Amino acid sequence: MKKFLSVLASLLLVCGPAAAETAWVMCDGYVNIRDMPGKKSQAVGFLDPGDSFETDGIIKNGFVQAQIGEGGENWIFAGYVTNEKPERVDERYVCTAKRRVACRRWIDGPQIRGKVGWLYNGTNVRVYWRTGEWSVTSRGYVRSEWLEADPE
Repeated sequence: MKKFLSVLASLLLVCGPAAAETAWVMCDGYVNIRDMPGKKSQAVGFLDPGDSFETDGIIKNGFVQAQIGEGGENWIFAGYVTNEKPERVDERYVCTAKRRVACRRWIDGPQIRGKVGWLYNGTNVRVYWRTGEWSVTSRGYVRSEWLEADPE
């Protein structure tokens, strides 16, 4: 998430606060749209994986400000947001890494604990959504570079 937050921050510095950028939701379910930047704030709606929204790049408490419809100021958890349009996949992939690879709770987020927190060379997973950098899998978020389509 640090890399994504730095990309959004650099867009804000280069473009200024008035320039809106398109962002996309990438998760295995839906993402709440909140009225304030916090987990305990009121959910006022939701977005599905692959949905897009406009953002000016303002980030508070790990939430990115979203411009959705006529709703005014809305917030979405930044860990489920990408600046690249995700592709719907829903296919089996295999891990091709030479070392173990961490499965994450969200984009660039903390590692999932326990045995399911790692993929090893040859491990099969189902990939639901994918961008150039990240994949949403049956085991969590994994960097796309370590996954290839399973030929079987």
